[in-house]
Amino acid sequence: MKATESTNAADAGPVGWTRDLARDLFPGPVTPFAWTLLAGPADAALRALYAELGAQIDGAAVLWRLERGYVYLNAGALAAADEKLFGAAWLGRGAPPAPSGLLGRMQAGGIVKRAETRAKAAAIEATGLQTRLGRWLAWVQGLKWTQADVLQVMEELEPHAVAALQVYFLTRAAHNAADARLRGRLAEWLPGVAPDLIARLYLAVDDLPSVQTAFDVAAAARLPAANPERLATLARCGHAGPGGIRPDARRWGEAGELLERIAAQQDGGAQLGAALAARQEAERGVRARLNQGQARQFDELLAWAREAMRAADVAWDGLVMLMAAAQRWAAAGAREAFLAGLIARPEDVLFLELEELKQVATGEWHAGRSAEAQAEVARRMAAPAVLRADACAGGPVEVAPGGRPGPRYEYAPGCAPPPGAVWVAEALDPGCLPLWLDAAALLATGCDAWSPGLIAARGLGIPATAGAAADFAAD
Repeated sequence: MKATESTNAADAGPVGWTRDLARDLFPGPVTPFAWTLLAGPADAALRALYAELGAQIDGAAVLWRLERGYVYLNAGALAAADEKLFGAAWLGRGAPPAPSGLLGRMQAGGIVKRAETRAKAAAIEATGLQTRLGRWLAWVQGLKWTQADVLQVMEELEPHAVAALQVYFLTRAAHNAADARLRGRLAEWLPGVAPDLIARLYLAVDDLPSVQTAFDVAAAARLPAANPERLATLARCGHAGPGGIRPDARRWGEAGELLERIAAQQDGGAQLGAALAARQEAERGVRARLNQGQARQFDELLAWAREAMRAADVAWDGLVMLMAAAQRWAAAGAREAFLAGLIARPEDVLFLELEELKQVATGEWHAGRSAEAQAEVARRMAAPAVLRADACAGGPVEVAPGGRPGPRYEYAPGCAPPPGAVWVAEALDPGCLPLWLDAAALLATGCDAWSPGLIAARGLGIPATAGAAADFAAD
């Protein structure tokens, strides 16, 4: 067994490396299984997407790095690739500069057109992939986990992961472009427009899977345990749940005590209604200050931005489906590894690497290696995890206005805070949306205002802030 973690602190220092994007795919300290399952596909998906858009990423650049338990993304390599797209789409922290001069615009024209066309197709691609992954997950859930089943799922995991991640990155790049185009025009038409007015335009967007799942789960939680409607809903929504992108997630179909907590909450309808009213008021306020031509452009840009937001939420749901299938595969491998004495407890399977689990599935590992394997797993479990927080330029960003004071609660996966708490986490988990119905506010210490959790918060109208200081406390 060999460790995959980098130990070169200078090479993985804060300069040039960021938790943006990485904190969503690899929330909190990452296990060896999660790292080796997603790192390769994430690298392949990111490179393939940029190549398709017309901006090759430097082939020699290392894009993802595991350092002391946390995963970081090479911000410098991503920014260099973003610049080649001339503002048509990007995944880094800021919009790359548009081409200047007539010659520059002519040379960039083909790339910009290609990137914009691809970005505007993101919604269709995300929905199609979500449907395919849903069918695949349903098949995985019905397996008896014979050796043939284990081997087949093993072969299918990586290509599904690459496809899901590529679509997810595409939707995020598309949304950056759509949102920036909308904000740019509003700044041009309405100098000094208030940021919270723009933020309200994204509240209560229709057809977000995360919001629909939240309401479905909350309704099911209020039904008797054996009620057929409850069972059907939890089967349909069972891939989601707290920590959904993690292979040790609490899926809703198996989180009885959390469902009891949700059943005691209000249904969230009033909150969603208030968010919708705030959104409609913001739209009227903007249109009232625009001429007819500007209002028409505003409606088109707003529709594109909301569609991109919806596509990102759909793509995230597809990724959660992928991880739900991976979790079942890992559980099947855990039984084999435990029986062979390679791990002390079935739950220790997440401290094996993907390749090691593949060797268990193919019979290459055997009981004679149990002492070596258990010692290495124990070492990995004991390794300290140290987070190096990003600096958030410009300070906190209110992404869903509102909120009220409440006790601070630093979120731990699989747990639920008391009602009226202010949830605090580096990355807000969209799988917790049904538990947010009685939250006072959400604080993300991470800098990405369009992370999956913050998209979900906007959708339901939960007051939320990105880039909050780690020592921030509600008054």
